[in-house]
Amino acid sequence: MDRKIYPLVILAFLPLLAFCSKKIQLTAFEENGVYGYKDQNGKVQISPQYSLAYDFNENGVGFSFSKDGWICIDSQNKVLLNTFTFDNGPDYFSEGLARFVENSKFGFFDASCKKVISANYDFAFPIREGFSIVCNGCKSVSDGEHSTIEGGKYGLIDKAGKIVVQVEYDFLSEINPETKTLLGSKGGSKQEIRLP
Repeated sequence: MDRKIYPLVILAFLPLLAFCSKKIQLTAFEENGVYGYKDQNGKVQISPQYSLAYDFNENGVGFSFSKDGWICIDSQNKVLLNTFTFDNGPDYFSEGLARFVENSKFGFFDASCKKVISANYDFAFPIREGFSIVCNGCKSVSDGEHSTIEGGKYGLIDKAGKIVVQVEYDFLSEINPETKTLLGSKGGSKQEIRLP
């Protein structure tokens, strides 16, 4: 093949590559009180079956409310994970990650619903300043409208899931962003913990 034709061939295939790499974005619709998804041409891709549904995001996943709570699905209606429910919806993203629940344990996922941090904790707080306070042996206690986390041992993980502060404290404060420190309490004594 003539070398002058290579650039033309590449230019001809670029639109096709861009089209193929684009994730399918489906739009939620309601029919008889339940929600499903249609494609950009109005063709039903996922039949109505959900109590609530959000449009698919740019990563090709959608959040829907099923009998199992809030779930993340792909365009084939495959359940990718069960999100943690926060304020009557799927957990919000904080610093690019949100929480999911698997076997009653908490982990974190990204905007593509890819599990980034395995579900190893009884509870995990949202990512703040690049870290999450996690606990084991703790439980959620409801007062009817709100819930608090009580008991257990607390530690700190980073956005990659690496344990930065061992899960052995009775209490951990929020991180002070200016000093990159937090306070920990263990066995009645308090100490300042400096982050790496």
